[in-house]
Amino acid sequence: MSHAHSIRIIPENCRGCRRCQVACSSHDPGPLNPRLAGIQILQLENEGGNYPVINMECLERFCGKAHQGNTEQKPACVGACPFGTLEMMGAAS
Repeated sequence: MSHAHSIRIIPENCRGCRRCQVACSSHDPGPLNPRLAGIQILQLENEGGNYPVINMECLERFCGKAHQGNTEQKPACVGACPFGTLEMMGAAS
């Protein structure tokens, strides 16, 4: 059985903590480097906020970097966000 999903971004919830970046990059081999994560947080100076940007591969399918302590297949970035900025959308068999 395969599960399709996508990640919905709710930018107004983002507080710029970058926990999602750290969670993503902690699954990569080598030293921890959030700059290489599949998600980046852009600081919108003119609007005074933050905006998460996820690469297309991560948006379209599960990357395999599962959030620890969760029985469902949830990407690490989604599970690490305490503000509800990222959420899973849809699942199909």
